[in-house]
Amino acid sequence: MKKYLALILALVCMGLVFAGCAEDADASKEPAFQETEVENVSIKISDISPGGATVVIKDTNAQPYLYGSWYKIEKKDNGSWVEVDTVIEDFAFDLVGYMSDENGEVKFTIDWKWLYGELPSGNYRLVKQANSQEIFIEFSL
Repeated sequence: MKKYLALILALVCMGLVFAGCAEDADASKEPAFQETEVENVSIKISDISPGGATVVIKDTNAQPYLYGSWYKIEKKDNGSWVEVDTVIEDFAFDLVGYMSDENGEVKFTIDWKWLYGELPSGNYRLVKQANSQEIFIEFSL
């Protein structure tokens, strides 16, 4: 009787393990960065041109986040945001971490010509990462 009980218990545990693996597999299909507002973080854009812009991230958290050089640009197309095609296939961003200054700001001068070329007229948004979440700022050309 104890053997059957142990066997049933083992089968139940294996079922739970496989169910957990299935949930993890489904979670991997979600994007790594969710589009959301990040508490105590804001982003502004200025000096916008077809080839680049200046971006300032304001982080007022007690423990500010680190910000990398990664970004992407999306264009509004029929009410949806679609990533702009790159002009090169193989590219990478430097793996650096920028900390905010004494005013809680991190400033980036972004020249996106190398990655996207000069952007034509339209409605865009620049996407950056903060705390494994996406923050973005819309702009028009």
